[in-house]
Amino acid sequence: MRVKRTKKGTNYSYSGDLEQEIEKAKAEYKEKETSQERIFLLWQYQKAKRAREKYEQRIADLKNFVKLAEEKLEEQRNADDA
Repeated sequence: MRVKRTKKGTNYSYSGDLEQEIEKAKAEYKEKETSQERIFLLWQYQKAKRAREKYEQRIADLKNFVKLAEEKLEEQRNADDA
């Protein structure tokens, strides 16, 4: 069985006996659904997602700190000049 994805949708094609293709597809489906690779890929995805979220949060925290620190420094300079 082959799959071709287009903007309009998904097309499936096969060659040979349809019953044999169905059995092969069922066997592959069952194998992929219960494979350790699937569990590992999900773990990798979740770990990478968390790492990226932490990285982006750190960038936001640094940006906010710099903004607030510069405002505080400006206040201190104005107080020292007065």
